Amino acid sequence: MAEKKKSIFGQAIDALTDKDEKEAAAAKAAAEKAEADRVIASKAAAAKAAAAKAAAAKVPAAPKIPAAKPVAAKPVAAKPVAAKPAAAKPMAAKPMAAKPVAAKPAAAVQAAAAKAAAAQSAFAAKVAAPKKGVVTIRSLRIRKDHSTEAGVVGGLVEGNEVTIFEEWTDGKNIWVRIGPDQWSGMVHDGNTYIKYI
Repeated sequence: MAEKKKSIFGQAIDALTDKDEKEAAAAKAAAEKAEADRVIASKAAAAKAAAAKAAAAKVPAAPKIPAAKPVAAKPVAAKPVAAKPAAAKPMAAKPMAAKPVAAKPAAAVQAAAAKAAAAQSAFAAKVAAPKKGVVTIRSLRIRKDHSTEAGVVGGLVEGNEVTIFEEWTDGKNIWVRIGPDQWSGMVHDGNTYIKYI
């Protein structure tokens, strides 16, 4: 009977100890969560302050305008003007032709718009309908731009067929675009490197 009471008593102590340990663990977890929340809030506040500081740094300061210096007034001497008798001339009334003010600028605007539309449609037609060409020399470089100074991105050999998307000239030499960032000389110093098929 004593052992049974002792074991019940031991069980009660164990239960109380478990309860205390669970409460302590819960309190510790709550404290750790509160600390983590505080750290996150602190970091968010620091980031917000840094963003506000960066935004304030981007706003240009108002330029300083120097104060205007007073200018001393100089006295102006009055010059006598000799009075000339005006001869009375009869004036014939000339009819004035009304000039259209808005018509000329409107016509100029319409002409400029028509010219731009024609250039755009010509460019679209040139891009929409690429032409074919064939290489006529033994070896031909493909460059990144229409210049002998531009980097080489490839090469062609005699007989290669190319699609010509665009032409560019400096008045003497002709370059053709055969792909994205791919240009090749068509005519250089009077020599033909690519001819149309």
